[in-house]
Amino acid sequence: MGARMTDREALAFAVRLASRAGRRIAAEHRAAARAPGVDGEAGGALAVPEFLRTELAAAFPDVAVCGGAGMLRPGPAGPRWVIGPPPGAEEAGGPLCLAYEDASGPVVGVVHLPLAGRTVAAGRGLGCRLSVGDAAEGADGRPVRTSGRAELTGARTLTDGPAGWPEALLTAVHRKVALVASGGGVPDVATGRADAWLSTGPVEYGERAALSVVVAEAGGRVTDLGGAPVLTGDGSVLVTNGPLHEGFVALVAEAGAHEPKPVVADPDPGWADEGVALAEGMRALLGPLALRAEHIGSTSVPGMAAKPVFDLQVSVADLAEAARAFGGPLAGAGFVAAPYLRDHVPAGRTDDPKRWAKRFWSRRGGPGPDANLHVRRTGSPNERLALLFRDWFRAHPETVPAYARFKRELAHRVPEIGAYADVKDPVVDLVIEVAEPWAAATGWRPGQR
Repeated sequence: MGARMTDREALAFAVRLASRAGRRIAAEHRAAARAPGVDGEAGGALAVPEFLRTELAAAFPDVAVCGGAGMLRPGPAGPRWVIGPPPGAEEAGGPLCLAYEDASGPVVGVVHLPLAGRTVAAGRGLGCRLSVGDAAEGADGRPVRTSGRAELTGARTLTDGPAGWPEALLTAVHRKVALVASGGGVPDVATGRADAWLSTGPVEYGERAALSVVVAEAGGRVTDLGGAPVLTGDGSVLVTNGPLHEGFVALVAEAGAHEPKPVVADPDPGWADEGVALAEGMRALLGPLALRAEHIGSTSVPGMAAKPVFDLQVSVADLAEAARAFGGPLAGAGFVAAPYLRDHVPAGRTDDPKRWAKRFWSRRGGPGPDANLHVRRTGSPNERLALLFRDWFRAHPETVPAYARFKRELAHRVPEIGAYADVKDPVVDLVIEVAEPWAAATGWRPGQR
Protein backbone atom coordinates (compact mmCIF):
# COMPACT_ATOMS: atom_id res chain seq x y z
CA MET A 1 0.00 0.00 0.00
CA GLY A 2 1.73 3.17 -1.17
CA ALA A 3 -0.09 5.95 0.70
CA ARG A 4 -0.40 5.82 4.45
CA MET A 5 -3.62 4.12 5.41
CA THR A 6 -6.09 6.04 7.52
CA ASP A 7 -7.08 4.88 10.98
CA ARG A 8 -10.53 4.08 9.64
CA GLU A 9 -9.04 1.87 6.91
CA ALA A 10 -6.85 0.07 9.42
CA LEU A 11 -9.87 -0.51 11.66
CA ALA A 12 -12.00 -1.91 8.84
CA PHE A 13 -9.26 -4.26 7.72
CA ALA A 14 -8.55 -5.48 11.27
CA VAL A 15 -12.22 -6.28 11.89
CA ARG A 16 -12.51 -8.31 8.69
CA LEU A 17 -9.27 -10.17 9.34
CA ALA A 18 -10.08 -11.02 12.96
CA SER A 19 -13.48 -12.35 11.91
CA ARG A 20 -11.92 -14.60 9.26
CA ALA A 21 -9.35 -15.93 11.73
CA GLY A 22 -12.04 -16.46 14.35
CA ARG A 23 -14.09 -18.58 11.98
CA ARG A 24 -11.09 -20.86 11.53
CA ILE A 25 -10.77 -21.32 15.29
CA ALA A 26 -14.50 -21.92 15.75
CA ALA A 27 -14.57 -24.49 12.93
CA GLU A 28 -11.70 -26.42 14.50
CA HIS A 29 -13.44 -26.32 17.86
CA ARG A 30 -16.65 -27.71 16.40
CA ALA A 31 -14.74 -30.44 14.55
CA ALA A 32 -12.94 -31.43 17.75
CA ALA A 33 -16.25 -31.58 19.61
CA ARG A 34 -17.66 -33.97 17.00
CA ALA A 35 -14.58 -36.20 17.07
CA PRO A 36 -12.93 -35.83 20.48
CA GLY A 37 -9.47 -37.24 20.91
CA VAL A 38 -8.47 -36.86 17.26
CA ASP A 39 -4.86 -35.71 16.92
CA GLY A 40 -4.35 -32.20 15.57
CA GLU A 41 -7.72 -30.95 16.75
CA ALA A 42 -6.21 -27.56 17.53
CA GLY A 43 -4.14 -27.39 14.37
CA GLY A 44 -6.19 -24.71 12.68
CA ALA A 45 -6.21 -22.53 15.78
CA LEU A 46 -2.48 -22.86 16.26
CA ALA A 47 -1.94 -21.87 12.61
CA VAL A 48 -3.86 -18.63 13.10
CA PRO A 49 -0.83 -16.46 14.03
CA GLU A 50 0.87 -17.39 10.77
CA PHE A 51 -2.36 -16.73 8.88
CA LEU A 52 -2.61 -13.27 10.43
CA ARG A 53 1.03 -12.47 9.71
CA THR A 54 0.70 -13.56 6.08
CA GLU A 55 -2.46 -11.54 5.47
CA LEU A 56 -1.10 -8.42 7.16
CA ALA A 57 2.22 -8.60 5.33
CA ALA A 58 0.44 -8.99 1.98
CA ALA A 59 -1.92 -6.08 2.59
CA PHE A 60 0.61 -3.76 4.25
CA PRO A 61 4.12 -4.73 3.10
CA ASP A 62 5.67 -1.60 4.56
CA VAL A 63 4.25 -2.09 8.07
CA ALA A 64 5.90 -4.33 10.66
CA VAL A 65 3.96 -7.25 12.14
CA CYS A 66 4.81 -8.21 15.72
CA GLY A 67 3.40 -10.21 18.58
CA GLY A 68 2.43 -13.65 19.70
CA ALA A 69 3.13 -15.43 22.95
CA GLY A 70 5.65 -13.73 25.19
CA MET A 71 5.61 -10.24 23.72
CA LEU A 72 4.94 -8.43 26.95
CA ARG A 73 6.34 -4.96 26.60
CA PRO A 74 5.93 -2.07 24.21
CA GLY A 75 8.24 -2.17 21.25
CA PRO A 76 9.74 0.57 19.09
CA ALA A 77 7.59 3.33 17.70
CA GLY A 78 5.10 2.28 15.02
CA PRO A 79 3.62 1.93 12.57
CA ARG A 80 3.17 -1.75 13.26
CA TRP A 81 0.50 -4.41 13.67
CA VAL A 82 0.48 -6.29 16.97
CA ILE A 83 -1.06 -9.76 17.20
CA GLY A 84 -2.44 -11.01 20.48
CA PRO A 85 -1.87 -14.77 20.90
CA PRO A 86 -5.08 -16.50 19.77
CA PRO A 87 -6.44 -19.35 21.89
CA GLY A 88 -6.17 -23.01 20.99
CA ALA A 89 -9.27 -24.77 19.69
CA GLU A 90 -10.07 -26.08 23.14
CA GLU A 91 -10.17 -22.46 24.37
CA ALA A 92 -11.94 -20.95 21.41
CA GLY A 93 -14.24 -18.92 23.62
CA GLY A 94 -11.27 -16.76 24.58
CA PRO A 95 -10.32 -13.53 22.80
CA LEU A 96 -8.45 -13.11 19.55
CA CYS A 97 -6.85 -9.67 19.58
CA LEU A 98 -5.35 -7.43 16.94
CA ALA A 99 -4.02 -3.89 17.26
CA TYR A 100 -2.46 -1.28 15.04
CA GLU A 101 0.07 1.16 16.55
CA ASP A 102 1.57 4.40 15.34
CA ALA A 103 4.39 6.39 16.90
CA SER A 104 2.18 7.40 19.84
CA GLY A 105 0.91 3.90 20.65
CA PRO A 106 -2.18 1.77 19.90
CA VAL A 107 -4.61 3.51 17.55
CA VAL A 108 -6.85 0.58 16.52
CA GLY A 109 -7.96 -2.35 18.63
CA VAL A 110 -10.08 -5.42 17.87
CA VAL A 111 -11.20 -8.07 20.37
CA HIS A 112 -13.00 -11.00 18.74
CA LEU A 113 -14.69 -13.96 20.47
CA PRO A 114 -14.60 -16.84 17.96
CA LEU A 115 -17.34 -19.10 19.35
CA ALA A 116 -19.76 -16.26 20.06
CA GLY A 117 -18.98 -14.54 16.77
CA ARG A 118 -18.85 -11.23 18.64
CA THR A 119 -16.40 -8.46 17.83
CA VAL A 120 -15.76 -5.22 19.67
CA ALA A 121 -13.58 -2.86 17.69
CA ALA A 122 -12.43 0.70 18.16
CA GLY A 123 -10.25 3.35 16.60
CA ARG A 124 -8.76 6.29 18.42
CA GLY A 125 -11.37 9.03 18.19
CA LEU A 126 -13.70 6.77 16.20
CA GLY A 127 -15.67 5.24 19.07
CA CYS A 128 -16.25 1.58 19.92
CA ARG A 129 -18.66 -0.72 18.06
CA LEU A 130 -20.05 -4.21 18.50
CA SER A 131 -20.61 -6.57 15.55
CA VAL A 132 -22.25 -9.99 15.80
CA GLY A 133 -22.09 -12.90 13.37
CA ASP A 134 -21.71 -12.10 9.68
CA ALA A 135 -21.94 -8.39 10.45
CA ALA A 136 -18.38 -8.67 11.76
CA GLU A 137 -17.24 -8.76 8.14
CA GLY A 138 -17.68 -5.01 8.01
CA ALA A 139 -16.25 -2.20 10.11
CA ASP A 140 -19.74 -1.00 10.98
CA GLY A 141 -21.66 -2.16 13.99
CA ARG A 142 -23.68 -0.94 16.90
CA PRO A 143 -22.02 1.84 18.95
CA VAL A 144 -21.45 0.69 22.53
CA ARG A 145 -20.59 2.30 25.86
CA THR A 146 -19.63 1.06 29.29
CA SER A 147 -22.13 1.07 32.13
CA GLY A 148 -22.74 4.16 34.23
CA ARG A 149 -22.61 2.34 37.57
CA ALA A 150 -20.91 4.37 40.32
CA GLU A 151 -21.42 2.07 43.31
CA LEU A 152 -18.62 -0.46 43.85
CA THR A 153 -20.61 -2.73 46.14
CA GLY A 154 -22.29 -5.38 44.05
CA ALA A 155 -20.62 -4.34 40.79
CA ARG A 156 -20.76 -7.18 38.28
CA THR A 157 -17.10 -8.16 37.97
CA LEU A 158 -15.65 -10.71 35.57
CA THR A 159 -12.33 -12.52 35.93
CA ASP A 160 -10.20 -14.84 33.84
CA GLY A 161 -10.28 -17.38 36.70
CA PRO A 162 -9.29 -16.43 40.27
CA ALA A 163 -7.94 -19.88 41.19
CA GLY A 164 -4.36 -18.58 41.25
CA TRP A 165 -5.12 -15.31 43.04
CA PRO A 166 -3.58 -14.57 46.45
CA GLU A 167 -6.16 -15.44 49.10
CA ALA A 168 -6.28 -11.90 50.50
CA LEU A 169 -7.08 -10.42 47.08
CA LEU A 170 -9.75 -13.01 46.34
CA THR A 171 -11.37 -12.47 49.74
CA ALA A 172 -11.36 -8.67 49.47
CA VAL A 173 -12.85 -8.61 45.98
CA HIS A 174 -15.40 -11.34 46.68
CA ARG A 175 -16.74 -9.50 49.74
CA LYS A 176 -17.23 -6.22 47.90
CA VAL A 177 -18.40 -7.01 44.36
CA ALA A 178 -20.43 -9.60 42.48
CA LEU A 179 -17.59 -11.81 41.27
CA VAL A 180 -18.45 -14.10 38.36
CA ALA A 181 -16.44 -16.30 36.01
CA SER A 182 -15.60 -14.50 32.78
CA GLY A 183 -17.87 -15.30 29.88
CA GLY A 184 -17.60 -12.34 27.54
CA GLY A 185 -14.62 -10.73 29.24
CA VAL A 186 -13.63 -7.26 28.08
CA PRO A 187 -16.34 -7.13 25.38
CA ASP A 188 -18.96 -7.42 28.14
CA VAL A 189 -17.48 -4.42 29.95
CA ALA A 190 -17.22 -2.40 26.74
CA THR A 191 -20.89 -3.05 25.97
CA GLY A 192 -22.13 -2.37 29.53
CA ARG A 193 -23.13 -5.98 30.27
CA ALA A 194 -20.54 -6.06 33.07
CA ASP A 195 -18.94 -3.33 35.16
CA ALA A 196 -15.36 -4.58 35.45
CA TRP A 197 -12.88 -7.30 34.45
CA LEU A 198 -9.83 -8.33 36.47
CA SER A 199 -6.82 -10.45 35.61
CA THR A 200 -3.75 -10.97 37.79
CA GLY A 201 -1.95 -11.78 34.54
CA PRO A 202 0.35 -12.05 32.89
CA VAL A 203 -1.76 -10.79 29.98
CA GLU A 204 0.15 -10.68 26.70
CA TYR A 205 1.07 -7.28 25.28
CA GLY A 206 -0.89 -7.91 22.09
CA GLU A 207 -4.10 -8.31 24.07
CA ARG A 208 -3.36 -5.28 26.23
CA ALA A 209 -2.66 -3.14 23.16
CA ALA A 210 -6.02 -4.00 21.62
CA LEU A 211 -8.13 -3.61 24.75
CA SER A 212 -6.48 -0.28 25.63
CA VAL A 213 -8.17 1.27 22.58
CA VAL A 214 -11.43 -0.65 22.91
CA VAL A 215 -11.93 0.26 26.56
CA ALA A 216 -10.98 3.92 26.16
CA GLU A 217 -13.28 4.45 23.17
CA ALA A 218 -16.15 2.72 25.01
CA GLY A 219 -15.78 5.22 27.86
CA GLY A 220 -14.01 2.97 30.36
CA ARG A 221 -10.59 2.85 31.98
CA VAL A 222 -7.84 0.24 31.92
CA THR A 223 -4.64 -0.04 34.00
CA ASP A 224 -2.78 -2.78 35.76
CA LEU A 225 -4.11 -3.77 39.18
CA GLY A 226 -1.88 -1.22 40.86
CA GLY A 227 -3.22 1.63 38.71
CA ALA A 228 -0.14 1.89 36.45
CA PRO A 229 -0.53 2.28 32.66
CA VAL A 230 -1.59 -1.06 31.25
CA LEU A 231 0.93 -1.10 28.39
CA THR A 232 3.95 -0.67 30.66
CA GLY A 233 2.51 -2.21 33.83
CA ASP A 234 3.22 -5.55 35.44
CA GLY A 235 1.09 -7.67 33.11
CA SER A 236 -2.03 -7.64 35.28
CA VAL A 237 -5.14 -5.90 33.96
CA LEU A 238 -8.00 -3.96 35.54
CA VAL A 239 -10.77 -2.89 33.16
CA THR A 240 -13.70 -0.89 34.51
CA ASN A 241 -16.54 1.28 33.30
CA GLY A 242 -14.60 4.35 34.47
CA PRO A 243 -16.44 5.63 37.57
CA LEU A 244 -15.52 2.45 39.48
CA HIS A 245 -11.84 2.45 38.63
CA GLU A 246 -10.31 4.27 41.59
CA GLY A 247 -12.46 2.20 43.93
CA PHE A 248 -11.11 -1.03 42.47
CA VAL A 249 -7.50 0.20 42.67
CA ALA A 250 -8.03 1.15 46.31
CA LEU A 251 -9.66 -2.22 47.02
CA VAL A 252 -6.65 -4.08 45.63
CA ALA A 253 -4.24 -1.84 47.55
CA GLU A 254 -6.14 -2.31 50.82
CA ALA A 255 -5.96 -6.07 50.36
CA GLY A 256 -2.19 -5.71 50.25
CA ALA A 257 -2.12 -8.86 48.20
CA HIS A 258 -1.17 -7.87 44.70
CA GLU A 259 2.40 -8.77 43.93
CA PRO A 260 3.21 -8.73 40.22
CA LYS A 261 3.26 -12.03 38.39
CA PRO A 262 6.47 -12.90 36.62
CA VAL A 263 6.55 -11.94 32.97
CA VAL A 264 8.68 -13.98 30.54
CA ALA A 265 9.06 -12.39 27.12
CA ASP A 266 10.30 -13.73 23.79
CA PRO A 267 14.04 -13.21 23.19
CA ASP A 268 14.92 -9.88 21.62
CA PRO A 269 18.03 -9.80 19.39
CA GLY A 270 18.64 -6.25 20.57
CA TRP A 271 19.06 -7.26 24.22
CA ALA A 272 22.73 -8.20 23.80
CA ASP A 273 23.91 -4.82 22.50
CA GLU A 274 21.61 -2.92 24.84
CA GLY A 275 22.88 -4.87 27.85
CA VAL A 276 26.52 -4.25 26.94
CA ALA A 277 25.80 -0.55 26.53
CA LEU A 278 24.06 -0.43 29.91
CA ALA A 279 27.00 -2.17 31.58
CA GLU A 280 29.48 0.24 30.00
CA GLY A 281 27.34 3.17 31.06
CA MET A 282 27.13 1.80 34.59
CA ARG A 283 30.92 1.56 34.90
CA ALA A 284 31.30 5.13 33.64
CA LEU A 285 28.63 6.32 36.09
CA LEU A 286 30.12 4.61 39.14
CA GLY A 287 33.77 5.44 38.53
CA PRO A 288 36.95 3.63 39.56
CA LEU A 289 35.34 1.67 42.41
CA ALA A 290 33.51 -0.33 39.74
CA LEU A 291 36.30 -2.70 38.77
CA ARG A 292 34.20 -4.47 36.15
CA ALA A 293 30.63 -4.19 34.84
CA GLU A 294 28.93 -7.06 33.03
CA HIS A 295 25.58 -7.83 31.40
CA ILE A 296 24.39 -11.05 33.09
CA GLY A 297 21.18 -13.05 33.46
CA SER A 298 18.85 -14.43 30.84
CA THR A 299 18.80 -11.30 28.65
CA SER A 300 22.55 -11.80 28.15
CA VAL A 301 22.05 -15.25 26.58
CA PRO A 302 21.20 -15.23 22.84
CA GLY A 303 17.81 -16.78 22.11
CA MET A 304 16.78 -17.00 25.78
CA ALA A 305 13.25 -16.00 26.79
CA ALA A 306 13.47 -13.70 29.79
CA LYS A 307 11.76 -11.21 32.00
CA PRO A 308 12.18 -7.92 30.10
CA VAL A 309 14.53 -6.58 32.79
CA PHE A 310 18.29 -6.26 32.31
CA ASP A 311 20.52 -7.75 35.01
CA LEU A 312 23.87 -5.99 35.45
CA GLN A 313 26.73 -7.00 37.71
CA VAL A 314 29.34 -4.60 39.04
CA SER A 315 32.40 -6.08 40.74
CA VAL A 316 33.99 -4.12 43.58
CA ALA A 317 36.75 -4.59 46.13
CA ASP A 318 34.71 -3.48 49.16
CA LEU A 319 30.91 -3.68 49.39
CA ALA A 320 30.49 -1.17 52.21
CA GLU A 321 32.63 1.44 50.47
CA ALA A 322 30.78 0.87 47.20
CA ALA A 323 27.38 1.18 48.86
CA ARG A 324 28.31 4.57 50.32
CA ALA A 325 29.71 5.87 47.04
CA PHE A 326 27.13 4.46 44.63
CA GLY A 327 23.91 5.63 46.30
CA GLY A 328 23.89 9.16 44.91
CA PRO A 329 24.80 8.42 41.27
CA LEU A 330 22.40 5.49 41.12
CA ALA A 331 19.52 7.52 42.55
CA GLY A 332 20.11 10.11 39.84
CA ALA A 333 19.81 7.33 37.24
CA GLY A 334 16.48 6.14 38.66
CA PHE A 335 17.76 3.21 40.75
CA VAL A 336 16.33 2.43 44.18
CA ALA A 337 18.24 0.43 46.81
CA ALA A 338 16.62 -2.77 48.04
CA PRO A 339 17.39 -4.66 51.26
CA TYR A 340 18.86 -7.73 49.56
CA LEU A 341 22.26 -8.12 51.20
CA ARG A 342 23.03 -11.74 50.32
CA ASP A 343 22.54 -14.19 47.47
CA HIS A 344 21.10 -17.67 47.74
CA VAL A 345 23.79 -20.22 48.67
CA PRO A 346 23.42 -23.20 46.31
CA ALA A 347 22.21 -26.46 47.82
CA GLY A 348 24.98 -28.76 49.00
CA ARG A 349 27.52 -26.01 49.59
CA THR A 350 28.84 -25.39 53.10
CA ASP A 351 30.08 -21.86 52.41
CA ASP A 352 29.80 -19.18 55.05
CA PRO A 353 26.77 -17.16 53.83
CA LYS A 354 28.83 -13.98 54.37
CA ARG A 355 30.87 -14.95 51.31
CA TRP A 356 27.68 -14.49 49.26
CA ALA A 357 27.11 -10.89 50.35
CA LYS A 358 25.98 -8.29 47.79
CA ARG A 359 24.28 -4.92 47.40
CA PHE A 360 21.27 -4.51 45.13
CA TRP A 361 19.49 -1.67 43.31
CA SER A 362 16.60 -1.80 40.83
CA ARG A 363 15.05 0.58 38.32
CA ARG A 364 11.50 0.36 37.01
CA GLY A 365 9.77 2.83 34.71
CA GLY A 366 12.82 4.79 33.59
CA PRO A 367 14.82 6.74 32.86
CA GLY A 368 16.08 4.04 30.55
CA PRO A 369 15.11 0.36 30.46
CA ASP A 370 14.13 -1.60 33.55
CA ALA A 371 17.22 -3.06 35.20
CA ASN A 372 18.56 -4.82 38.27
CA LEU A 373 22.05 -3.95 39.52
CA HIS A 374 23.91 -6.61 41.54
CA VAL A 375 27.06 -5.30 43.23
CA ARG A 376 29.32 -8.17 44.33
CA ARG A 377 32.87 -8.54 45.59
CA THR A 378 35.42 -9.41 42.94
CA GLY A 379 36.48 -13.02 43.37
CA SER A 380 33.40 -13.93 45.42
CA PRO A 381 31.47 -17.14 44.67
CA ASN A 382 28.30 -15.26 43.75
CA GLU A 383 30.16 -13.03 41.28
CA ARG A 384 31.61 -16.19 39.71
CA LEU A 385 28.26 -18.02 39.61
CA ALA A 386 26.50 -15.24 37.70
CA LEU A 387 29.19 -15.25 35.00
CA LEU A 388 29.43 -19.05 34.81
CA PHE A 389 25.64 -19.34 34.36
CA ARG A 390 25.73 -16.87 31.47
CA ASP A 391 28.83 -18.27 29.76
CA TRP A 392 27.77 -21.91 30.01
CA PHE A 393 24.46 -21.19 28.26
CA ARG A 394 26.27 -19.12 25.64
CA ALA A 395 28.56 -22.09 24.98
CA HIS A 396 25.65 -24.57 24.87
CA PRO A 397 22.89 -22.93 22.78
CA GLU A 398 21.16 -26.30 22.34
CA THR A 399 20.14 -26.15 26.03
CA VAL A 400 18.53 -22.71 25.81
CA PRO A 401 15.07 -23.75 24.50
CA ALA A 402 14.50 -26.28 27.32
CA TYR A 403 15.40 -23.79 30.04
CA ALA A 404 13.22 -21.15 28.38
CA ARG A 405 10.26 -23.57 28.34
CA PHE A 406 10.76 -24.23 32.04
CA LYS A 407 10.66 -20.50 32.79
CA ARG A 408 7.53 -19.94 30.72
CA GLU A 409 5.70 -22.78 32.42
CA LEU A 410 6.82 -21.62 35.86
CA ALA A 411 5.71 -18.03 35.18
CA HIS A 412 2.32 -19.35 34.05
CA ARG A 413 1.80 -21.46 37.16
CA VAL A 414 3.02 -19.34 40.08
CA PRO A 415 0.98 -16.41 41.42
CA GLU A 416 3.78 -13.89 41.98
CA ILE A 417 7.46 -13.06 41.46
CA GLY A 418 8.61 -14.26 44.89
CA ALA A 419 7.34 -17.77 44.26
CA TYR A 420 8.94 -17.70 40.80
CA ALA A 421 12.36 -16.99 42.31
CA ASP A 422 11.94 -19.59 45.06
CA VAL A 423 11.29 -22.35 42.52
CA LYS A 424 13.88 -21.17 39.98
CA ASP A 425 16.84 -20.96 42.40
CA PRO A 426 17.22 -24.76 42.85
CA VAL A 427 17.06 -25.20 39.06
CA VAL A 428 19.87 -22.65 38.66
CA ASP A 429 21.82 -24.73 41.21
CA LEU A 430 21.43 -27.76 38.93
CA VAL A 431 22.63 -25.77 35.91
CA ILE A 432 25.75 -24.77 37.84
CA GLU A 433 26.41 -28.38 38.83
CA VAL A 434 26.51 -29.24 35.12
CA ALA A 435 28.52 -26.12 34.25
CA GLU A 436 31.33 -26.70 36.77
CA PRO A 437 32.87 -29.71 34.96
CA TRP A 438 32.73 -27.73 31.71
CA ALA A 439 34.52 -24.82 33.38
CA ALA A 440 37.24 -27.14 34.68
CA ALA A 441 37.67 -28.89 31.33
CA THR A 442 37.88 -25.69 29.29
CA GLY A 443 39.85 -23.59 31.74
CA TRP A 444 37.02 -21.06 31.95
CA ARG A 445 37.61 -18.09 34.25
CA PRO A 446 35.25 -15.29 35.31
CA GLY A 447 35.35 -12.24 33.07
CA GLN A 448 37.19 -13.87 30.17
CA ARG A 449 35.98 -12.99 26.70
